[in-house]
Amino acid sequence: MGLFGDLRRLNQQARAIDATYDPAAQMRAGMAQMQQAQLSMQAQTANLELEQIGTPGAATILGLVDTGTRINMVPLVRLNLLVEHAGKPPYPVTVETMLPLHASAQAGIGQRVSVKVDPSRAERVLVRWGLPV
Repeated sequence: MGLFGDLRRLNQQARAIDATYDPAAQMRAGMAQMQQAQLSMQAQTANLELEQIGTPGAATILGLVDTGTRINMVPLVRLNLLVEHAGKPPYPVTVETMLPLHASAQAGIGQRVSVKVDPSRAERVLVRWGLPV
């Protein structure tokens, strides 16, 4: 076909792309991804704070559900826990946490895990995978 035929086909492809390209939709999708990243960073900051100020305790896993979310190929799971700490009676808590590969064997119903509990809000719990209970 030659040079002019290739240019014509390239021009047609460019028009087809322009017809379906929506800059506003691209902006909305980008903003949603940025908001999700910001929420993730806030959660990480809160977990670091809880690691420092939290009261050590233990929890028994009562339920585990995969949320379907993966972050760097690491699953986000929802855990139903029975938390015990500071001599208080056990109480139920539901948390969402990352389940690293090294903790897969520890994450079963009936298993016990180490946790840190927020001293001012007992429902805020950080699971500390791989640490002895």
